[in-house]
Amino acid sequence: MIDQSRKKFQIILYIFKLHFIMQIFQPISMELLKLPTLILGLLISSSLVAHSNGFVSAKITDGLILKDQKPIFGLEINLEKNWKTYWRLPGKIGLRPIFNFNKSENITSAEIIWPTPIIFGDPDLWSIGYKDSVTLPIKITPIDNSKPIKLEIEAYIGICEDVCIPYAFDISHSVVIGQNQDNHKILGAILSAPIKSNETGFQLPQCEIRNDELTLKFNQENVYSGVENIELFVIEVGSSVFFVKSKKSNIFNDRIVVSTEKNLKEELPKLLSRDKIRTTIIGSNQSLEFVGCSG
Repeated sequence: MIDQSRKKFQIILYIFKLHFIMQIFQPISMELLKLPTLILGLLISSSLVAHSNGFVSAKITDGLILKDQKPIFGLEINLEKNWKTYWRLPGKIGLRPIFNFNKSENITSAEIIWPTPIIFGDPDLWSIGYKDSVTLPIKITPIDNSKPIKLEIEAYIGICEDVCIPYAFDISHSVVIGQNQDNHKILGAILSAPIKSNETGFQLPQCEIRNDELTLKFNQENVYSGVENIELFVIEVGSSVFFVKSKKSNIFNDRIVVSTEKNLKEELPKLLSRDKIRTTIIGSNQSLEFVGCSG
């Protein structure tokens, strides 16, 4: 069983709800101000969650077996046309998704592999996520490969059309590992996940910290061989996240240069470890991930 505290998860859910309520009272969107009530759907199912308020269905599908004998399941989320849900980091506005695996059986860990998202919304109120439907591959580490696995997911996500609402569901699926078969949706989602620089031999970006601002310089050839039509740089430094639109990047001496923006919401941590700086470069149909930077 995954070693996490259910009580801690409930606290996170409470914070998640509070965050959404606070958004309603902030001047984020006139559409949010029109929302008369906070709609929260909570559906429980063994393997299928049914339609309600923009949410069509969710199911866990059998998947693939990796070379290291770790199975990959797929969490397939289907929404009504033009509805959206969020990436692991929702962007300038939005609700960060939460997934809990505490009730699963014969599992020591579960890792979500996030496909490359899209950027949607207007220039001032934009977010990062998926439209209509998405399959999230989930890499499982079993306790015993010879025994059945029960994957149970408590999910808490945001879904949006003109207004955004939180949506919760509890879904489970049991399978014997040897029964897993090829799944084209899961494979496609894995292929869409960020290309990791350490797996391609790409150079780490050079980084410089000055006046409480982080500047990163990426090898232009590396980046453009992995991503076309760059839209966004997502820079994670500790618990701080900086979003830099491609228009704010520059090219000097075959280096793509981006800097964290100074603002009231985010600031660099006092203690900064270069090897933990994580940058995801999101393009129109692919993304590239760098972990770490050189001085």
